[in-house]
Amino acid sequence: MSVNPSQNSSAPKPSSRTTAGERARAATRTRLLESGRTLFAENGLHRVTSHDIAAHAGVAAGTFYNHFSDKAALFREITDEALRELMKSLESAADAGADHRQEVRQRASALVGFAAENRELIRILFSRETDATTVQSDVLQHMASRASAVRKSLIHEGSMPAEIDPEVFGQALIGMWARVVAWWAEDTDRASREVVIETLTQIQLHGTHPNHNDPE
Repeated sequence: MSVNPSQNSSAPKPSSRTTAGERARAATRTRLLESGRTLFAENGLHRVTSHDIAAHAGVAAGTFYNHFSDKAALFREITDEALRELMKSLESAADAGADHRQEVRQRASALVGFAAENRELIRILFSRETDATTVQSDVLQHMASRASAVRKSLIHEGSMPAEIDPEVFGQALIGMWARVVAWWAEDTDRASREVVIETLTQIQLHGTHPNHNDPE
């Protein structure tokens, strides 16, 4: 049976007031997140209050609590999103057809590129704040596990010495990478992006005394 469009003319329509209210609420939440990211990156979690964030976002102090239970909840949402973005960037850099040298360079490039484009997020992710430690640990452990797996593969192939423990290598390497990237993100004029990528790549592949006669 066909339906006459006019039969539905009395059906409830979405409230434009509700839709506008939802848009306004979403916009306010976005401003709070952006303000939190800026202030946390500049001052750290413990030197920023919920009132600071609300004022920076241009909303009343009480409005903050309509969106977040406290500043720690806002901080965690920012760091969770930063972690997802960084992990996505690192994973997308992995080329299944690349050899280990190409993969190392691709990941170094992805990490440095992410740092260049998201300097505030890098400062938050790799801050020394206690509340950032768990997030930082998630990032570093993911990267260290990957570096360790690559090292194990190279030892199995006979391309790398077995005396260097892969797990210790992974932790040491990624700790160094994180420190370098955090240092560079504070002031990208300290070195060019290409220099940072090349240095991180060469240290992972050859250590601090490159031997270009290593097996290809």
